[in-house]
Amino acid sequence: MSEQETLLKFSQDLPEVLEQLYRTPTDVGQWHGFLEKLTHAAGARSARMLVMDKDAKRVHYSDKINIDDDQHRDYVNHFVNLCPWRPELALKAPGRLYNTYHDFSCKQKSFYQTEFFNDWARHLDIEHGLCGTVYHDSRYTVQLLVQRTGGQGAFPRSLTAQINRLIPHVQQALHLNRVLSVQRQHSLSVLRAAEKAFMPFALLNALSEVVYICPRFEALLGGVNGIRIENGEVRLSCPQASLGLTRMVSQVVISQQFAPEPILYFRPNTSIPVRLLVEPLGTSGMPEFWTNDAVVAVYLQDPEQHLDVDQALMARLFGLTEAEARVGAGLALGKDVQAMADEAGTTVNTVRTQLKSVMAKTGTRRQAELVATVLRSSAVHQLGDAAPVPFCES
Repeated sequence: MSEQETLLKFSQDLPEVLEQLYRTPTDVGQWHGFLEKLTHAAGARSARMLVMDKDAKRVHYSDKINIDDDQHRDYVNHFVNLCPWRPELALKAPGRLYNTYHDFSCKQKSFYQTEFFNDWARHLDIEHGLCGTVYHDSRYTVQLLVQRTGGQGAFPRSLTAQINRLIPHVQQALHLNRVLSVQRQHSLSVLRAAEKAFMPFALLNALSEVVYICPRFEALLGGVNGIRIENGEVRLSCPQASLGLTRMVSQVVISQQFAPEPILYFRPNTSIPVRLLVEPLGTSGMPEFWTNDAVVAVYLQDPEQHLDVDQALMARLFGLTEAEARVGAGLALGKDVQAMADEAGTTVNTVRTQLKSVMAKTGTRRQAELVATVLRSSAVHQLGDAAPVPFCES
């Protein structure tokens, strides 16, 4: 096909390419169709899109057209950083594709001597291409690559220019896709967190930065509570507790396990602590084109919020006796063993025995787990409000 015929074909196919591109902001799965239509319109052999870290060294997500799955896996896991054009591509301005034949110092003869060509590209008949950074922000770099075979020859400069007129549309589609994806994932994370607990909560990313706070958590910020958001992170007026919270969030991010104990924070002139429980959020179940920022939930149990536990409902939920429900509810509301013994007119040993029974029946092994279990249950409600009923009785 002559250069003029190639340009004419691209112009004729461009409306379909754009139509497919405009489907991508609301559905990451549509990027595959875009690569397919772009490859066909450009008369290319194959195409790839790589969603990478901000330094473009590690591939987080990828899609491809006309490349064998195993070969593509080898490329992502190893050969991506052996491509002779990559070091120079990092120095080139983003927002356009560069022609591997015309725009790089590694010329074709040198390319044929590289490990990248002889161990990977040769077997796929990939000898020419266009590549460039089409999106970049504080977390991600997205690169687009379009390849031709040796028989097809290099991309003409005129076709390269035509394809580059498409790139601003690609950038905008990626930006919209990123924004909408973050919003959807935050909404799902908020719902998952809200379903777990009655307590106020904040959602944090892997860097301990706040990505969402619920209205009830926001109401506790500042003032006598000594809880604030500083530089995007949850801070407590007690430096030791604040450092402990940061460390615990990091541990939960790495382990994806519940924190074994709560962070206890004593406000000025108070003896009853505020408890902060740190839990992983798990996956959202969405395609991981963009990862979910929110990975950890920090729940706050503040005894001054005047929460109450419907002990009768708690007993029904967990199969507890009246005394066991009273002990479990008291622990969740911040009471210690001695205080509960004094209120019930019994001994500390009796309360401890009851507490062990409650933990056995609720399937918890630590007091922190028991507190979290009770506070997540429907037996907890704001003082003065009726507790919600989890099921109907005939």
